[in-house]
Order: sequence, then C-alpha cells, then structure tokens
Amino acid sequence: MSPLRSRPAQLSALVVRILLGIFFIVSAVAKLIDIDRFEIYVFSYNLLSLNLSFLVARIVIVCELLIGIGLASNLFNRLVNTCAMLMLVGFTLLMGYALLLGRTDSCQCMGQLLDINPTGSMMKNAVLILLLLFAAQAQPWQWKPKWYLWLPIALAPAVTVFILSAPDNWLFRANDELYNADELSSAMAPDGMFKNLHLDQGRHVVAFLTPGCQFCRMADEKLTHICQRHHLDSAAFVYFCPTADSTLAPLTLDTTTFLRPCYLIPSLTYALITYGQRPIVFLMDGKEVVATFHYRNIDEHRIVQFQKQPTP
Repeated sequence: MSPLRSRPAQLSALVVRILLGIFFIVSAVAKLIDIDRFEIYVFSYNLLSLNLSFLVARIVIVCELLIGIGLASNLFNRLVNTCAMLMLVGFTLLMGYALLLGRTDSCQCMGQLLDINPTGSMMKNAVLILLLLFAAQAQPWQWKPKWYLWLPIALAPAVTVFILSAPDNWLFRANDELYNADELSSAMAPDGMFKNLHLDQGRHVVAFLTPGCQFCRMADEKLTHICQRHHLDSAAFVYFCPTADSTLAPLTLDTTTFLRPCYLIPSLTYALITYGQRPIVFLMDGKEVVATFHYRNIDEHRIVQFQKQPTP
C-alpha cells in the first residue's frame, strides 16, 4: 500500500500511530499492575506450566511496551508495524480458541481497567488492526539512531518489568517449615476434628483459604488448574475456611465461595493450624506434613510429583 502523500493525511496517520502506541503502553502497564491475575489467565489455558506462564506473561508485557514505544516514536516503522500486527493477530486467534473452549471470562488484555470477554476482545483487535493499517502509512522520521542509542531504550522495558515484578519462582521456593504440624496432625487423627474426612489415609493437598481474600481466590485457581492440567484426583484437594461458629459439628460445606467445596471450621482452630496466614497449603502424607506453600511459592512440579509418586 503506497504511503499517503497529502500533509493532512500524513498528520492524521501520525496521530493515530501515536495514539496506538499509547494504547499499547497503557495495556502493558495495566497487565503489569495486575500481574498475578494475568499470570493465572495465561496458565488457565493449561498449555504452559505455571513457571513458564510467569515468564510468558512478562514477555507479553515487554513486547507490548516495546511496540508501544516504537509506534509512539515513529521509528523503525516496518519492524514495529510487523510486530504489532503479529501480536494483534495472535491475540485474536487466542480469543477464537477461548470461544471454542466456551470461555466468557475477561481476557485480561487491559488488566482490571476493562472487563472484556473474548468476543469483545476480538472486535477490539479488529478495530486496532484497521487503525494500524492506516497508521502504517505515516512517514517515519528520517533520523536513524545508532545502535548504542536505541539498544538501551529497547532493553529498558524488559529490565524494568522483571525488576518491578520478578517471577515468583525466581524469588520463592517451597517451604519445608511445618508451622504447627502437631495441631494439624491432631485434627487429621481418627479421633480429631477432621476424622470423618479420612484425611489420615493417602496423600492430600490441604488448603486453608479465607473468603474475601483475593490471594486465596487466586491460590484456588492455581490449584484447580494444576489439578486439571495433570489429571490429578480432585478428591485429593481439600479446602478449609474459617467460620464464626465455634461449636460447629459436624463439618459443613461452602460450595459457592471457591471453585471447590470448602469445609467450614471454627476460626480458632483455623488460626491455630495456620498461624493466621492466608492462604496456606499443606502437602499431607497421611498425618505427616511434607511441605507448606503460601500463594507466591505454590510449586506445580512438587505438587504433581507428590500426588503421582507410587504409594509404598
């Protein structure tokens, strides 16, 4: 397509290009602000491991920042246009796949700024592609910076993103500190509070979550996707939530707060077992606590290995 020649058309294409650049930058920043949710969204497709989802989520943000800077600066037009088009087409294909899966949840393309479902996201991308085709007609600046000038600018977004929000698996590891293991083991015993659940038999992933806690909700999503991705026994994942009823007996179930039913236990018992931390996840081999996790260090590989290892 030949470039637009008239001055008003060139100016219009340049303005659209700059606005598109700002849009990409805002989209990237919105994802970075809500990076935890974006990580889980990437992981929710069950195509990537949890650790790889951490990395891919940040690579997407870095690419959006670089494309946004390239569009707004009106430099390296051919390369920037190609990368922007590939990203938009890729996102559109992903949303088509989401529709095939029957998903209607937010695409997280604008973080928490906008709640856009896959259909709305595909329409948005179609508009952006048309605008990009028009903006591609803008004449690039004649100035061509030397590599030692543009390379630091190109590296800055990547460095900034990974410094501001390093992947959890870079900073946190599974915790072998057992907290109040005796209290939990007592509750698991044949005469304990959880006796009717028979958790002292076999291996279980036991999560203590609190309604209204966003990290508890996201821990629930992580555990659910780990279970589904690796076809683990869902019955081995057991949730407990606190309740103000200190005389609750027998255990009752909350089936609406989390993706899995959650057993309600007295708040005092909850606090004694968890030391007041939320969320907290235990790997239980019978009554033995093997490892503990909080939200940041939930280890997909260790959970899968623990659940799939042969029973002696």
